[in-house]
Amino acid sequence: MNAAILKGKTDRQHFFVRNTFRRFFVPTLISSVWLAVAGVVDSVFIGNAIGAPGLAAISLGQPVYLFYNILSYGFSIGGSIHYAAELAQGHEKEGNRIFLSVLELLLIVYVATASLGLLFLPQLMRLLGADPANDIVRTYIHTQLIFVPIMFCQGPFYYFVNADNGPKLAAAAMTLSGMLDTFFSYIFVLRMKLGVAGSVYSTVVGAVVMLSLTGWHIAKRRGALRFGLVRIDWRAVALAARTGFATAVRYLFEFITMIAVNRILMSLSGHVGVAAFNVVYNISILCAAVSDGTVIATEPMLSSYRSECNLGNIRFTLRLSLFWSGIISLAFAVLLTAFSPMTSSLFGMREGLELAYTTTGIRIFALSILPALVNAVFGGYYQAILREQLAYLITFLRSFIFYLVALFLCTRQGMDNFWYVFLIAELLTLFGWAPVAAFSGGLLQLHDIDVSRVRTVLIDSTSREIGAEIGRLQEFFEQVVSDSRLCMYIGLTIEEFCCAIIERFRGHMDEIYIQVTVVAKDGGCTIYLRDNAYTFNPFEADTESIDLEAEQSLDLMGLRIVKKEAKQIYYRNYTGFNTLVIEL
Repeated sequence: MNAAILKGKTDRQHFFVRNTFRRFFVPTLISSVWLAVAGVVDSVFIGNAIGAPGLAAISLGQPVYLFYNILSYGFSIGGSIHYAAELAQGHEKEGNRIFLSVLELLLIVYVATASLGLLFLPQLMRLLGADPANDIVRTYIHTQLIFVPIMFCQGPFYYFVNADNGPKLAAAAMTLSGMLDTFFSYIFVLRMKLGVAGSVYSTVVGAVVMLSLTGWHIAKRRGALRFGLVRIDWRAVALAARTGFATAVRYLFEFITMIAVNRILMSLSGHVGVAAFNVVYNISILCAAVSDGTVIATEPMLSSYRSECNLGNIRFTLRLSLFWSGIISLAFAVLLTAFSPMTSSLFGMREGLELAYTTTGIRIFALSILPALVNAVFGGYYQAILREQLAYLITFLRSFIFYLVALFLCTRQGMDNFWYVFLIAELLTLFGWAPVAAFSGGLLQLHDIDVSRVRTVLIDSTSREIGAEIGRLQEFFEQVVSDSRLCMYIGLTIEEFCCAIIERFRGHMDEIYIQVTVVAKDGGCTIYLRDNAYTFNPFEADTESIDLEAEQSLDLMGLRIVKKEAKQIYYRNYTGFNTLVIEL
């Protein structure tokens, strides 16, 4: 009985994290997987329409795609993390300046670099290991460069709208983009016979629709994001780069290693080996979509919880991430192992060395899926809690150092052992960063968050101990804050907010949960309140209607006092919950 009560209490404590995770994770995972599927389908259609030469062309042109992913994801991921943190503090204007600075910088860089690539296309092809006379590769890279600004603006729009209380819209837009990419890839490549250029055109169609939907969210002011022109805030851009490149730098390393792999495989087995690698690489992207979706879903949550110094929410978010992404990734590994010949045939690699190389590669790669997931999820976790050094370390080890070490060891034995590169790199990485994290503050790296002046409580509307909970919270801060007047206002603020919510919806909802986190700071404190009631900001109530003589609206007296004493009050409905930040 006691165990059941304890479990029920624990479930209530994690009510907000569990529900927020579900609302972020499911749509984000679907959109990430669909985006990966769209890329895989391109190779499926190219493989069936053109064969191994077409797949080899995509592999040789892949570094161009990776280069722009470095920029798009680097600035977008980091910028959205700091954007979420600013909004958690109630700083909408500062958050929007981050968005506009990132967007303007990316557009300038996209146009400039793509123009240079078109101008020096033969030299670029030689750098990538391709023959400038190869028309298939030339067409693919040329078409990519023309549409760079459209395709790669999806990054900032997706991540910022996702962090702007729009995870469902961002996920739906990206999912639709992937679906359209798949559909039009079939039309352009197989039906219209446009070859490798058709695979780029289909991506552009999906990107235009995605940008239109997420742009509508911004233009209609559905959140805090706004369009406009600003002078680029170089400090904000630098912070975004510092945080975002902790994981996005993997694309830089992949850019380098992809060129190396293409050159090695061309010497080992020609375009057949490069084509087989393209298939396994596409499957790796599909599997990585699980960890990518998990990281995207949890980064705004972790960033917000870190701002609130809420360690319990941080720990539980990470636990949910590893559990659910682990189950899905395990299923992927089992299916790929069981159906590797069928998967190979799907890409048009159906006989001889094409089938043998690809089938072997898929089966061995499947062994690396779970360790790769752990590495990726922890990399995203460290990035979100601003432990960028460890995130950089993980990315550096798995995408560069240990990948090159594994590449050197495996390619000495020919194509059959080449595929162990994935497994060896991921295992070495896992055993490389985990001890470093453990001996430098613990695996969760929460040692730098001072919780001695923080207290979190969960108030349940069905409980008869609401007053007692608030009293215990006030007593705690009487011990850590010398200002008795401030302690009085802490108690008054929490009591007035909770009572206003509960009284407003009593009889309309079965249970109302209110999570209260108070962070004491030098000269003041910040109160974070989160509740599951219908959209309601108690501080929008008209406290000017109070009339002492007529005894009118006296229940608003406490709210008037709080509004008068507060330095800042910021409200927003975030992922279906009311969130309120009050600085006293």
